[in-house]
Amino acid sequence: MKPALSKSIRNRTALVSCAALLMACAGQPPASEPAPTTGATKSVKSGILLREDWHAKAVVDRDDSIILTLPSGERQLQHFDRRAVFTVSTDGSGRVSIRLDSLTYHPRASADGATPEGSWAGQATDPSINALHLTGGGAQAAELTSVVRCLLPRLPLGGIRSQMSWIDSAQGNVRVDIFTANERRTAVWSTGSPSTRAGDEVIPVRVREDFEQLGDGSQGGRRMTMTSQGRRSGTYYMTRDGRMSSARLDDSVAMLISIPSSKQVVPTMRYGRTVVRFSGE
Repeated sequence: MKPALSKSIRNRTALVSCAALLMACAGQPPASEPAPTTGATKSVKSGILLREDWHAKAVVDRDDSIILTLPSGERQLQHFDRRAVFTVSTDGSGRVSIRLDSLTYHPRASADGATPEGSWAGQATDPSINALHLTGGGAQAAELTSVVRCLLPRLPLGGIRSQMSWIDSAQGNVRVDIFTANERRTAVWSTGSPSTRAGDEVIPVRVREDFEQLGDGSQGGRRMTMTSQGRRSGTYYMTRDGRMSSARLDDSVAMLISIPSSKQVVPTMRYGRTVVRFSGE
C-alpha cells in the first residue's frame, strides 16, 4: 500500500484488507456468551422501557477515520463513510429483531455489490457483550455488528425516568475481524430532563463507555496479536411512550497489532462518529 497522509481509499477490497486489522469492535460473536455483571446506582420501579410491538426504520450514518503508523514511521490516513438502513422490531417479551435493508459506502468502488443479507436479535435489557448477536448473513454483515451493538441504549430492567443513573459491565469473547478477542466493558449511563425534539417529548439517555480487548488471530499464515483500548460516548433520545427518536455517538480506539514472527508492530488509531435517525411506529 502506497503511504499517503490524506489519501482516501477508493477500492473496497483494499479497505477490507486494512480494516481486517483495524476495526476494534466489529465482527461476529461466537456461539457462547458469558454472563454479564451489572449494577445500578438508583432503582426504578415504573420507568420507561422500549415499547413493545414497536416497528421502525433506523437510518445509520457511520463515519470512520483510521490512522496507521507504518513500519517506515510514516502515517497513512484512511477515511470512509457508511450508510445502513435497518428495520427494528420488538415483541412483547422485550426481544429485539434487526434486519439490514440497505448498505452503501463512500467512496464507492466497483467491487461493491448488492446489499448483503444481515439480521441480529437479542433482549433489549441484556447488557452482555453479545446481547445483540448476528443471526444471519456473511462476513460483510458481520462487519456491521459493532454498529448494531450501539443502535439502542442498554436500559435497566425497571426502565428509565429523568435524572437517574446506572452502570453496566460485562466481559466475554467476541470476533474482532481476524481476531478472537476477550473484551471487558464498563458503561456509565445517565438521563437528563425531558425536552422537545421534532415535536416529541424525549428524555436524553447519555452513555460513557470504556472497553479493552485482547485478541489472537492469523492472516496469510502469520500469527498476529492485538490489544486495544477504546472509549465511546453519546446520547440517545427516547420518547415517553418508549420509542427511540435519534442518537449520536463518538468513539476512539487505540490499537496495537503485533506480528511475532517478524517482530513488527503496527500502532493504529480509529475515530468514529455514528448518527442514528428512527422513523415509524
